[in-house]
Amino acid sequence: MTAVELFDPFSRKAGISIAEFSHHWITHHAEIVTRIPRVRRYIQSLRLEVAVPSGADRFPAPRWDGCAETGHDDPSSIAAMVDEPLFGELMADERNFLDLSAGRDLIVTTETVLDEDGFDPRVRGVKMMLFARRHPSSSPSDFRRSWEADLAAAGRTLGVTRHVVCTAIGDVHRAADAASTDANAQPAAAQGFSGVRELWWPDIASLTASIGRHPDLIRRIVAPEGVDPARSTTLVVRERVIVP
Repeated sequence: MTAVELFDPFSRKAGISIAEFSHHWITHHAEIVTRIPRVRRYIQSLRLEVAVPSGADRFPAPRWDGCAETGHDDPSSIAAMVDEPLFGELMADERNFLDLSAGRDLIVTTETVLDEDGFDPRVRGVKMMLFARRHPSSSPSDFRRSWEADLAAAGRTLGVTRHVVCTAIGDVHRAADAASTDANAQPAAAQGFSGVRELWWPDIASLTASIGRHPDLIRRIVAPEGVDPARSTTLVVRERVIVP
């Protein structure tokens, strides 16, 4: 397991279909990423069109089409990627298929696996990603205590096969600025995302049925005390593991 995980959610460039976006991402762009030595793990999560039942729908609709997740040895390794010979090629290729008109919501995190006893890595299923912002009334320490609480049993009741909680660390905005690909992009928000929670189900039917049966329980998991729902969002995806 890598020491830190970098989440990079983004939207496709105007004028290209989700199929074109997906094909370019998994082929040409992924090939560049896999040649960067500092990237220890690489996962692509592509958005699925899913109507999430009441319980997880209290968040604003996501504006992204996917999220890249890369594993690194430490936070300094992420910032040092700008010195990699392939970094310029990677940034240039982003202009071919990504919408770079808005600021990037890069999130540098540590990862804790709460539960994966029921997970089959050969199948993987579908994944819900919660991008959470800390509520202004909650201190960072109180948020972390609530965010990292052991909710594995609650997840199992929902039929979750894998449950991972990631907490933001370090100077996220400096890392975001270092990775910016567009001089005209808007700056990041004053407070970036505070964490990412990942929940896996065997399939979409299992996800929607379990949330529909237990709306209060899913709220307890995706919006524990300290999360600001109005500034958080969820994304339902199918993931592709490029570099395990």
